[in-house]
Amino acid sequence: MSIPCDIVLLPSKELADKAIEASKTISSLDSFFTLEVGKFYPHMSLYMFQLEETDIQNVEALLNEIAKQTQVVSATATKYSLGQGFGVGYVDPEYKVTDELTGLQNAIVDAINPVRAGMRESDIAKMQDATGLKLENLQKYGYPAIGDLFRPHITLTRLKEHNPEVLNLLPSDVSTFSGVFNRIGLFEMGTNGTCVRQIATWDLAR
Repeated sequence: MSIPCDIVLLPSKELADKAIEASKTISSLDSFFTLEVGKFYPHMSLYMFQLEETDIQNVEALLNEIAKQTQVVSATATKYSLGQGFGVGYVDPEYKVTDELTGLQNAIVDAINPVRAGMRESDIAKMQDATGLKLENLQKYGYPAIGDLFRPHITLTRLKEHNPEVLNLLPSDVSTFSGVFNRIGLFEMGTNGTCVRQIATWDLAR
């Protein structure tokens, strides 16, 4: 049996608390979920993929090695993004794309892509109208947001419809969400890009 998984960077407790607080603040609007440790974990996605449960230990061993070689990441929040084209309703602080982040994503994709079990259903659906690099990434890696399409972010919630008023409920300075990511995590995914079950985490090298 295979499950949809996400390999993520996990924020420090300080940054996770800020994301959870912001998610609670905007839960007054009609949304699909509110961040909460143990239920909907704050995270920065690096690679979403389908995984056979029998291969979990193999993936854990690969990620353990990557974590040992990866320094703690300091990420700079640059702007808020309100999903429209790529997914209506997503509310995200986006982060500056750095060599550090792209290098980590590349290492993870190179290690895990040969192990994955096909594609998540949502990524199969994306192939219907994908072109260019998006289609190429889906064909090669089963996931679109790699390389030039990598968009590091934390999703605070997904609103049931696009609502620019949400910005009035968020800190006016997006740099509030700049901070440290100090662990790699492997999670089972729910709907709307959520991480709903922690499988394993690894501290990054100090």
